[in-house]
Amino acid sequence: MKSLKNLLPALGLVFGATLAMAMNFATPEQTGTLHAFVDDEWVEIPETQLYNCDDEDPQCVARFDENGDMVDGSLETGKYVPIN
Repeated sequence: MKSLKNLLPALGLVFGATLAMAMNFATPEQTGTLHAFVDDEWVEIPETQLYNCDDEDPQCVARFDENGDMVDGSLETGKYVPIN
């Protein structure tokens, strides 16, 4: 019984470390190049470009992979309006 009593603080530390690692949710890294839908075509824009997606247009900005395919889940709807 004494050995179990002495082991409890160590078990608590292991359990706490495990929970901390499990709760560390990383933000997924953005893949592909950023493009905006301007004049009915996709145009590459810099990552640092500030913009708004106004109104309810079907296409505003999206990311494209090296093959020119849109990255799933990257499409934002609205009208692309750059912020100068």
